[in-house]
Amino acid sequence: MKARTTMIGLLAAMLLTFVAAPAHAKAASVCVQKKNNSVDHKGTDGSECFASSDGSGKAHSSATGDKSFADAELNSGGKAKATATGGSFSEATADTGGKSTSNASNGSSVTATSDEHGVAKGTANGSMSEADPSAFGKCNASAKATGTGSLAVASCGSNGTFAQATATNGGIAKAFDNASPTCTASSGSTAKVTSSGGNCSAP
Repeated sequence: MKARTTMIGLLAAMLLTFVAAPAHAKAASVCVQKKNNSVDHKGTDGSECFASSDGSGKAHSSATGDKSFADAELNSGGKAKATATGGSFSEATADTGGKSTSNASNGSSVTATSDEHGVAKGTANGSMSEADPSAFGKCNASAKATGTGSLAVASCGSNGTFAQATATNGGIAKAFDNASPTCTASSGSTAKVTSSGGNCSAP
């Protein structure tokens, strides 16, 4: 009886381990860094994340899906957050109190960069779509690209200015705080810019 009880207990333990394993497995990759250090993780789904901080703020990156890569880097205060899904590239870098947020999905790419307390937010969704916001001053830059092959660029550098660019389905939108905007679109695509440097839309 004792041998049988022991065997049942062993089998139960093995079954528990087998059932519990998937719950602890992390397919996606998540990187969080608050100290003066960097971290690089790879998920079992083929994703990878990287986070680096000098200890003055929080860098957070997460990636889900094969070939997805998220990179968050921070120096001299501020916040950097990057998210990548569906085989996308996402990068957020912040310096001197800047705040950068990057969100890329479904084969797109986003690079968000901020400095001198600027705020940069980028979102892209769709194969070959790209969003590149940059804020190099106490200003706001946001770029959003959706659909296939869209490009949205937003750049500001002077305090109190802003630049917002949105492109869909292959459109091209470029916004600046100190230069004329660019909006290019063909049939089925759109582009829109609102900025301190001017506004435009297409078609």
